[in-house]
Amino acid sequence: MDPLQRLREAAAAAKQAEEQGEDGLAAAEWRRFRLINDANRDPDELLSEGIALSAMALDLSTQPR
Repeated sequence: MDPLQRLREAAAAAKQAEEQGEDGLAAAEWRRFRLINDANRDPDELLSEGIALSAMALDLSTQPR
């Protein structure tokens, strides 16, 4: 199936779940949407983003409270 079509279907399912007040299902559908979207991204870009997020988490965890 075409990745754009999969994105459209995931978004539609998430919006429908939101409209019906199904918050848990909506969250799951939006996660599915993000996974489909990320699968189409450049692997080096994803790696760089992951490294940046890890560095930020490390900085936050070592800050005094």
